[in-house]
Amino acid sequence: MASTLTVSQLNRYLASNIKQDRKLNNIAVTGELSDPNINARSGHMYFTIKDSDAKISAIMFSSCVERLRFMPENGMQILALGSAEYYERDGKMQIKCTDMTPLGEGAQKAALERVKKKLSQMGVFSDENKKVLPESPRKIGVITSLDGAAVHDVLKTIKGRFPSANVVISPTSVQGAYAEQDICNAIKRADDCGCDVLILTRGGGSGEDLKTFNAESVTMAVYNCKTPIISAVGHEIDTTLCDYAADDRASTPTAAAMKAVPETKNLSKTLAIYENSINTAMKAMLDVYYSRFERLSGRMLSVSPFGTIEKYETRLSQIDKRMNIAVNSAAASRFHTLEREYSRLCALDPLAVLKRGYAHVTDENGKTITADTANVGDNVNIKTSELEMTAKILTVNKEQ
Repeated sequence: MASTLTVSQLNRYLASNIKQDRKLNNIAVTGELSDPNINARSGHMYFTIKDSDAKISAIMFSSCVERLRFMPENGMQILALGSAEYYERDGKMQIKCTDMTPLGEGAQKAALERVKKKLSQMGVFSDENKKVLPESPRKIGVITSLDGAAVHDVLKTIKGRFPSANVVISPTSVQGAYAEQDICNAIKRADDCGCDVLILTRGGGSGEDLKTFNAESVTMAVYNCKTPIISAVGHEIDTTLCDYAADDRASTPTAAAMKAVPETKNLSKTLAIYENSINTAMKAMLDVYYSRFERLSGRMLSVSPFGTIEKYETRLSQIDKRMNIAVNSAAASRFHTLEREYSRLCALDPLAVLKRGYAHVTDENGKTITADTANVGDNVNIKTSELEMTAKILTVNKEQ
């Protein structure tokens, strides 16, 4: 006898199998763009790709729409990159498009697309091959030109956000006849110097200026890099093959530095982590109990005795009560842990000591004054919780 499935179960099964099919996770589709519609509120674009024999629905989210370098028009021949997915709610196939290029814009454009397709088929752009960025890197390699503004933006951002990091610059030309080989060599040098993360960056420019970062050799150098690498080539609207091959991409050099080094942890982030954990646990529990309920419902429908139905309804009510008790208990435990961790964070705050009336005294070089280094006549800096002062030591009385 064939198994009985609900529509939701069937759609969930189809969506899961399509999602796990690697051949459908990174595809390039050519065809005619039909009825492109950008939602005024969300910025997402909905459209259809078709040829003479078939058509398929597609969606491009606003973040990808913003990076398009042309205006999509009805009837345009396009190359769409993305992945196939099965939309469970409506039960239909669609393409989740991440990039789109109009076809027929010249030999250079066609050549770029051929390289892009070739590398895509090799898995160069696949998310499965991307390395995770370290949370707290101690050594950061920056691959860029020493003459551009990008290197200054990156150094300034890293110093402001994570001053303890050690930054190593691997200089290179970023455009010109020898730039392609220079960049490949610079990536190799940086990859071999023990960095935790690398940043490949340059400022904005024309398509001609950025073409080096679309070269197959440079893209493969990024892909083959053993160290996690962030690509930040050009400005927000610029996208190169290096961006796709890198483990992460940033819209500007400053944004790349912000991705490379961590932000100061705060209560809102901690709360978000615990909230997400609670929501995940609640959803998992609900899925388990509702799956059990659906199985019981199927069995009851096969025999249809009202007494049995009432018995299982009572049992379901009891399960629901126990579930609510368990969820509330788990939530209370999570929030108790949050309060405890917040108290520990407050206890570690160095400013809290100063607010109790203490001061931090250092010499002119920023070193803390001790009994052995205090000398009459030395200038010292005094920092409290509210102000900083400069003073001179008039007397020194050392306790025995």
